[in-house]
Amino acid sequence: MTVYYPSLKPAVSPLTMINQVRRLPFAGEVLVRVGNRLEPDQVVARTLIPQRGQRFPVARILGIQASSLPKHLLLEHGADVEAGDILVRVGRWRQRAWRAPLDGVLSTNEVEQGYLIITPPAHPLELRAHLKGFVSAVEPYHAVTIQTPAALVQGVFGLGGERHGVLRTAVTDETDELLPEMLDERSSLSILVGGALIGAKALARAVELQVRGLVVGGITEESLRLFLGYSGDSDWHIGGRNWSFPPNLTERSFPLTLLVTEGVGYHPMCSRAFELLTSYDGSEASMDGQTSLHRPQIRRPYVAIPLSRADPEAIAEDEYREINLGDPVRILSHELLGQTGTLVAFLLSTATPALGERQRRAAVRLADGQIIEVPLSNLEVLGEK
Repeated sequence: MTVYYPSLKPAVSPLTMINQVRRLPFAGEVLVRVGNRLEPDQVVARTLIPQRGQRFPVARILGIQASSLPKHLLLEHGADVEAGDILVRVGRWRQRAWRAPLDGVLSTNEVEQGYLIITPPAHPLELRAHLKGFVSAVEPYHAVTIQTPAALVQGVFGLGGERHGVLRTAVTDETDELLPEMLDERSSLSILVGGALIGAKALARAVELQVRGLVVGGITEESLRLFLGYSGDSDWHIGGRNWSFPPNLTERSFPLTLLVTEGVGYHPMCSRAFELLTSYDGSEASMDGQTSLHRPQIRRPYVAIPLSRADPEAIAEDEYREINLGDPVRILSHELLGQTGTLVAFLLSTATPALGERQRRAAVRLADGQIIEVPLSNLEVLGEK
């Protein structure tokens, strides 16, 4: 399996300018100013997340008519309540009471229907920078834009949220499998760079050691199933609006973040990506495994290594653009997945036997000088070396 992202942005960039917008889900307080330098753990904004009110059939619980509930109510609409407070008392001799099951604010909007509603207190949310850089723009009460020069590698899919740590190389070659015995206490709290494959035992060992992130070329379906807790084929359903990976478990939190650069199965990591990541062994990095395939929220998993000493004028932002002759490319077709080369020619379109439609094709010169013909849709542009 491989996933093609029509983002037309380089998947491997030795030097690019990242502009990341950190946005609050609700209006709140922005804590930084334009020009401030940021560390990944620094809180840049905060807000309160309103909670959904919980509805309780109090009249039915106490065995009274819904219309009589208002006269037995002890508190008014909008009152603050704590768990255990008596809100309703019924009877003179054999009194029955209903106590608040949670803290919150009381609503009597449906008291005539026999219901009381308690809305839990809003949850505080702190938004952290995630990337080391500086503030380039601020949208009051809502968002912060963080800019940083960085080396960037994007994957085809991933899981887990935003994490940062020290980048460490765990294998000697992009064709190596990341085995459990390669992980030790030095791997703790770091982002590990693997090779062509990781198995279920190595994943379990990484979780045990509190590894923050893993970057690998491939992972077997069996290992992925075990890690996600999948059992049937229905869990793998792909499609529909707002599809994201992993499907059906988008709200689940994972003990680490996994980024796969090539696809499911044994796939040596793209040599350009492996060389770039291993060249920054010991450097601080940030990563995000969240994956979404649908516009306008196309989201590709990535690992970024901030380069604070880079010359800003020497950095060109990677804009969305069409692929051009001379571009370094990575091949996405199953047989040649992960191989890199240079686009040397666009070829005349040919009809595909299965679909009877014309398919754009291209000629690519591989590192060994061999020129091969591949569908243009099976190419992904890489950044300049």
